[in-house]
Amino acid sequence: MAGIAGRGAGAGGPWRGMALLAALALSAPPAGAADHPARTASPAARLTQTEKLTLVRAEVVATPVAGVSLVTLPGVPRAGLPALRMALLEAGAGQRSPLALMATWDRDLARRAGQARARAIRAGGRAIAAVGGVGPLPAGRAYDGEDPLLAGRMMGAVASGLIAGHVLPLFGGRGQPDADAADAASEDRMLALHVALEQARGAGMLCHVTIVDARPCGALDGMERTLRDGWHYGGMIALLADRPTPDGTAARRPMLLSALAAGIDVAGEPGTADTALFGASLRQAVMKGGFVPPARLDRMAAHVMQSMDDAGVTENPPPFGALRAPVHYRDPLAEDVVAEGTVLLRNENAILPLAGTTAEPILVLGTGAAREAADIMADALSRTGQVARRAADAPADGPVPPYITQAGHIVLFSAGPEDDRLIDAVADTGAHVLVVLLSDDPARPMPWLDQVDGVVQAWSWREGGGDALADLLTGQREFSGRLPVTFTGGAAPPHPHLAAYKAFDRAHVAPLFPFGYGLSARARFAYGDLKVTRDGSRLLVAFSVSNRGAMAGRDVPQIYLDLPEGTGDAPKRLIGWRSVQLTPGQAARLAVGIDARMLGHWNPATLDWVVPAGEYGVSLGGHSANLGQQTTLHLPEMHIPGALPDAEGG
Repeated sequence: MAGIAGRGAGAGGPWRGMALLAALALSAPPAGAADHPARTASPAARLTQTEKLTLVRAEVVATPVAGVSLVTLPGVPRAGLPALRMALLEAGAGQRSPLALMATWDRDLARRAGQARARAIRAGGRAIAAVGGVGPLPAGRAYDGEDPLLAGRMMGAVASGLIAGHVLPLFGGRGQPDADAADAASEDRMLALHVALEQARGAGMLCHVTIVDARPCGALDGMERTLRDGWHYGGMIALLADRPTPDGTAARRPMLLSALAAGIDVAGEPGTADTALFGASLRQAVMKGGFVPPARLDRMAAHVMQSMDDAGVTENPPPFGALRAPVHYRDPLAEDVVAEGTVLLRNENAILPLAGTTAEPILVLGTGAAREAADIMADALSRTGQVARRAADAPADGPVPPYITQAGHIVLFSAGPEDDRLIDAVADTGAHVLVVLLSDDPARPMPWLDQVDGVVQAWSWREGGGDALADLLTGQREFSGRLPVTFTGGAAPPHPHLAAYKAFDRAHVAPLFPFGYGLSARARFAYGDLKVTRDGSRLLVAFSVSNRGAMAGRDVPQIYLDLPEGTGDAPKRLIGWRSVQLTPGQAARLAVGIDARMLGHWNPATLDWVVPAGEYGVSLGGHSANLGQQTTLHLPEMHIPGALPDAEGG
């Protein structure tokens, strides 16, 4: 995939060099501003310079909850701009992974999850929320996933739900600035942002760092022309730090230049306006004779105002009488996420569905961090009509107790590799063993895999969803989750700059469990009659899918593109999917529209998406390593405008 960040530029390329970055940040208004005068210059003109400076500095204060700060955008009451607040988690404060939601591949559920979260946020007197899974800074596959289309669509749907509930979403979160803004992973992050922003007009972006450094927003460095002129993105970009910026004019000036070069519109850190980077430092830089033109401040304020307006928070501010310290969020849709996002990885010897009897009850094990989940599951299994017994105590070291060696069917909950010895010991008893994984680590080794009968990936499930998981394990509901990341087993091929499934594909190496993988216990899906046609700059992919199994179930047929030789870093990428519910014997004919952006790459010089001419392969299957239906078509060279739509998309 040629460079969305300017591939081929080299170390001295167009996005490198602090001097040029500063010039990009502090130049005259971008060309895109002329296309949208009502969204940029006009709103900021209502404000005084002092009010603009107030609007672009966020206040960050600690709360009584350990590791949680409260961020406030002060607003400008005179101009009808309300103060807005959000909760900010510091490192180690329990940032939630979006992988369980991504594993549903259900955009409607993601939007409903955003709406439910919006209700809880506004009930606490807040109206801004960080949305992980996409963002300028890399956070690792456990938080970002590994595919820009899946992450962008799912997290864009979450943000769309937040906006529907009058909460301003900020795409991004905690991360570390990338060492190389021109690598393919940065390109994927930018593509994911474009896909997400298409669905959530008004969403902002967030770079959350421990402390501001020379490259505070990684992939956004030098990308202002792409964002503002190419995408016509008019929303705000926020920089929030857990620690104050170091004192000293000599250190602050380059940091301020770096933040402006990354397109930062609003920044916040602990401390007062006199010590904040976007406080006294920015105020002095904007004053007559300073190095930041007033027009730059105007654009920053306008971007903040546009996000507030488009997200509906200007007209619908939260009830400040309800403001309280952030509390742990209990997801009202947890049962749905567990039901659709739990992934069946292995099912040998008919271990599923489980069937416990008085003579041979299901034994449920769990130790350490998995103990509570085991307690919940033993009760939930009993409510399904099965006979289940919670193990009195899971063994630590030493021989396995007799009550385990005599069990016929064992469900063992595992929160991490620390349980590997226990899994080995239990598997050696000869019982039928089902391991339920309770972590979001896609690189976890499974040395015991061939010794157990079944493996279920339940993500970091801890609360809610117990009944849904019990229904899956006992066959009252069919598994339909699909992996949103490759499970590598701890071993990965070369090409670390590629997303995982692309790296495995390039190296012709089979992963432990591939991207998009997921079994059904009794439903069996088959595909056929794949046809691809071109309609202008879009492809229409049509195919049939049928359920040849013994149970109704939901399938997620996936469509992948093989690029012409020499036109991309990896030979294959996800370009679409559909979710379909089928009863036994039922068949359906489906069609998926594919936008041409997914076929090519971003050209930062011409500010458009470019699809090279050539022969393209389109494949259909159940996951990235099982694509039984294939066809090819020739495409002419195409150039697609990069502008985001003016209205919320699907």
